[in-house]
Amino acid sequence: MTKMSVWLQRLSRVSLMSICVILMLLVALFDYFSGPAISTSIFYLIPISISAWFLSRRNGLILAVNAAILWFLADYLTNPQIIVSVTFWNATVRLGFFLITVFSFSALHDSRKRQEDLMSFVVHDLRAPLGNMLTAFDLLATDKMTAASTNIEVVKLGQSSGKRMMVLVDSLLDLSKLESGQLQLQAENVKLETLIDESIAQLVLTAEVKKITFARKFDRRTTAVLADRSLTQRVIMNLLNNAIKFSPISGVITVQTSATPGGSVTVSVMDQGPGIPAEWQQRVFAKYGQVSGGKSGGSGLGLTFCKLAVEAQNGRIWLESEPGSGTILRFTLPNA
Repeated sequence: MTKMSVWLQRLSRVSLMSICVILMLLVALFDYFSGPAISTSIFYLIPISISAWFLSRRNGLILAVNAAILWFLADYLTNPQIIVSVTFWNATVRLGFFLITVFSFSALHDSRKRQEDLMSFVVHDLRAPLGNMLTAFDLLATDKMTAASTNIEVVKLGQSSGKRMMVLVDSLLDLSKLESGQLQLQAENVKLETLIDESIAQLVLTAEVKKITFARKFDRRTTAVLADRSLTQRVIMNLLNNAIKFSPISGVITVQTSATPGGSVTVSVMDQGPGIPAEWQQRVFAKYGQVSGGKSGGSGLGLTFCKLAVEAQNGRIWLESEPGSGTILRFTLPNA
């Protein structure tokens, strides 16, 4: 359903309206040839709902009125002995039902759009103070007096936390663009080992709080991938941060690369956490999806971003997990 929604969002208004009109005409033809024995009025809701959600309330109203007219004609032509006033009344009732659907869908869409705009506005405004904070930490880290004191670890922890926050902010800003297919990718040859090492370096201090260590297992045949460097690093950092969150004290997180048949590279992030029940393994990639009873305190958007970012680069992402045996998150990218 999500893939269908993304596909519809990417269509032009003319193409989308054309699809809605064709669907409505097909329903009308089916209604005419099937006769009064089969009621098909509910199927008119498909093009009406699509138009009200993806186009506008006005387009939805136009289709609703035309759908009621087509239903009236089909009903009258297939059952000429029926009283015209009865057919007219039935069509009016269905028109009312169609109009309620249009107003409901358009109002829901407008509400969701306002929420997304507000979130984008707030997140965008967080970038400036967050950037200033990181600049201050960078200056402190290069100061000779700070470097010589015991406070340097505190400064480095602040730097690490600030960079993690910046990754989250950038991911939230790019989420809607990825959903609509409007994010411009900068594909280049990216060295995976370097990218993974840089990502781990930004999370070492965070992992040290729980005494977590990192293990690397690199396949020397998978030196580079064709990917957007910034987007891919944020995917890796999201997966590592997720692994840290659910790993036990003194746990080990393993990052592995391996060659995949078909000219792609697989990156795996393995933790020793509690694992994910089978019924939740697909839901974790959904927007705001979190494991029931989990205490992560996250937004439920991290893995959604990872899925969209990987798929935008012609890859795929999945997980393997059993309760009590940890979780492995894997994703593929095209080989360079």
